[in-house]
Order: sequence, then C-alpha cells, then structure tokens
Amino acid sequence: MRKLMYAMRGHDFQDYTTPESLAQKMAMKKINAVQLALAYSFSDIATDDKKLSPGLGYTFQQAFQKEHVLISILSCYINMIHPDKQIREQLLQRFESYIRYASFFGAKIVATETGNVLPVIQYTEKNFTDEAFETMISSVLRLVQYAEKQNICVGIEPGINHPLHSIEKIVRLLDKIHSPSLGIILDPTNLITSDNYNQQYEMVKQCLELFSERIVAFHIKDFIIKGDKIVPVNLGQGLMDYKALLDLIEAYKPYCLTVLEETKEAHISSIYSDL
Repeated sequence: MRKLMYAMRGHDFQDYTTPESLAQKMAMKKINAVQLALAYSFSDIATDDKKLSPGLGYTFQQAFQKEHVLISILSCYINMIHPDKQIREQLLQRFESYIRYASFFGAKIVATETGNVLPVIQYTEKNFTDEAFETMISSVLRLVQYAEKQNICVGIEPGINHPLHSIEKIVRLLDKIHSPSLGIILDPTNLITSDNYNQQYEMVKQCLELFSERIVAFHIKDFIIKGDKIVPVNLGQGLMDYKALLDLIEAYKPYCLTVLEETKEAHISSIYSDL
C-alpha cells in the first residue's frame, strides 16, 4: 500500500443511525479517516450550526476514536458568494461556527467550495468574472482570519463551476491570501471537462509543482463521460488513471490525506486492497 492516508466520506456509507454505527462500519472496512458532513450524515442531529456544541463534538470524536477512525475533515459546503447578502452572511456565520467547534470533533480542517453568483448552484459563466473572484476573496479572507484565531485550516475545494475554477485562479487566491490557515483540497475531477480529461495527470502535476505546500488534502473521484458531462462513479470503474495519480501524490506529498470520494460502501473492499 502506498504511503498515503486514505479517508472516506461518511455519506458514502449506508444504513447507520449514530456516530458509533458509522464508525464501526468504517472500521470494518479498514478505513482509518473520515470526511464528515454532518448535514448529510446526521441531519437529525445537526440540521444547523446552532446545534453545534463542545459536547456534540466530543461525542463524535470519542465514537470514532474508539474504532481508531480519525475525523480528518469537517464538511461545511456553503455558497460564500450568495447574491443575497443577508443569506451570505448567515452562511458565513455557519462556517465560522464549524471553525469554532471543529477541534472538539478532533478535526483541523473545515472544507467548502466557493459557491455561485446565482442563488442555486449551477453552471454560469458569470462565476468567472473578476467581480465574482473578488467577492470570493473577501469571503475566504474573512473565514481564514477567523480560522487563524482558532488554529484551524479552511480547506477550499476548486471546481470548474465556481469562481475558483482553474489553476491560474487557485494561484491568484494563494498569492492574495498568505496564511497557514488557508489550504487547497484538490479534486482533479472537479477541474476537468469532456475535452481535457486526458490531461488529468499533467494538471495534477502542475498543481503540485506550483503550490504543493498549500495542498492539505486530495479528493480522488473516478468518472465517466456522458455527452459533455463528467459523471462520478466508483473508483476503478471510470476513466481516471487513479494509480498514476496516487503515485504522483505520494511522490510529492507522502502520507497526504486522500479522500476516496463517491466510492460507495459496497465497492470499498474490492478497491481498497488495490491501493
């Protein structure tokens, strides 16, 4: 097995109702880290940030620690550039709550994408304007400055449908915000299209050469192409040359946190031994 720290998303598992039962299912699959999205995995427990507390965090941390599973990332995906400034403020406050309580869960990274200039997340070239980028910078800077006080890392995930949609824009973001509390969660599949998917290796290598020290985690998400759309599938069932990418990541970032995203529970055993 490569020298990488593999993780799974909690909501890629099924049929669990408590932190204990999810931790047990992950341990049975020999998964030792989780990216935990409370809104997806435990919506009855944490439907909003007002339900977060040290006790909730400790309960989750203890349940997963008992099974030797690390809560490596808390997911709090928000539209940080929502066009309604009142809603945007509520979302930013929600993310700040996750930053404030992350350490109680045992997590040091809180993850999000950069959002959409429209109220609903969908593709629009309006996301690619300088105005959208500067609005994003303002939101990211606010979150990072708050995270610095809490000794937490804000993990930003680029995506082709968002203001942070290219390698050039990632570099611009990192040039503008010099902080150890800002990290990139790199998901190669989020940056490719049906036209350039064969360049996935070269793209990841370029990112590693340009800003490897700012990458805090990877998402490895296999895909197929339907029409002009990229559609996620279980690892090993699509067009991703994941073995080559994992070799590359290991060479630049040994033991880096690598989340096997969109690979469902039933498929884990067949692929995990091949990593």
